[in-house]
Amino acid sequence: MKRKDEEFNYTNLIVGNSYSKNEALVTANVEPLKNNKEITGITSFKNCIVLFVTLDKRSKEDSHKYNDVFVDNGKKFHWESQNKNTTETSHIKRILTGETVILFVRIHEKIKSRSQPFIYVGRLSYIEYNSNRPVQVLYNVLDYQDKPNKELSAIYAWEKIETLDLDNNLPLILKKEKTSYQGRVTDIKKRKAIELYAMNKAKEDYKKQGFKVIDTSSNSPYDLECHKNNTFRRVEVKGTTTEGDAVYVTRNEVLSAHSAECETDLYIVNNIDIFLQKDGNYYANGGLVNIIKNWKPEEKCLEATVYRYHLSKR
Repeated sequence: MKRKDEEFNYTNLIVGNSYSKNEALVTANVEPLKNNKEITGITSFKNCIVLFVTLDKRSKEDSHKYNDVFVDNGKKFHWESQNKNTTETSHIKRILTGETVILFVRIHEKIKSRSQPFIYVGRLSYIEYNSNRPVQVLYNVLDYQDKPNKELSAIYAWEKIETLDLDNNLPLILKKEKTSYQGRVTDIKKRKAIELYAMNKAKEDYKKQGFKVIDTSSNSPYDLECHKNNTFRRVEVKGTTTEGDAVYVTRNEVLSAHSAECETDLYIVNNIDIFLQKDGNYYANGGLVNIIKNWKPEEKCLEATVYRYHLSKR
């Protein structure tokens, strides 16, 4: 029997539980996997469309880095189809006419070379779409959990750094959601949780090294001033949920790092896990520390991402 003729019994699944693709199929009373490539990111069944989504696409080619992300604290989900799909593709037509959509999500495809299971998020309902290639669809998460378990909380909260910074290349629907009042508040909360976590981690590390640590982040172009004996050094702290291959720095931070007054360390906490709490706030955990001692940012490593335009100089 073809998949499109099978009934996928999603009522057997439990929101927040983890399933491999094969476990999901067996639990939903359909035929198990015939091979590992049989079930892709989107599969049509007789009674629904099933999505298996991996959020972290950093290892993918640029053309396959689809903007699949939760917004509004997990209450909505933005999804992009494969590039070849259009609004005339059969399963896309079903989605846009209100067919039930079932979502399984994982953050990472593999951790330490081991394939990760998917978390069952539940049913989605179509809100709106943009007909670009790929087709961009915004859904309501019908089975949203007010008190999610740890795995589901991490999925609701996960977001790649580009979407936190409102990259101009974001899809129109996603950008609209994120520039709404609720979207802005959510991003501010996430960013603050990440920044505070990285700052506290840096303070603890330098204190363990015998430094007296002063937080200067509110009044200086660097975050910490660390004193020991008759010397001191500055520390610029960055926190990110990504691998930390690139971080955002300001012009003043770069100028400060080149100061002859003292040495500056660039203290990066990458791969931070961010979780949504029951009260709607976020907390951070985990992460790996990368310290660049005596950081002197080179021109070749800097990329201009924002310009100031002076009307008076036209």
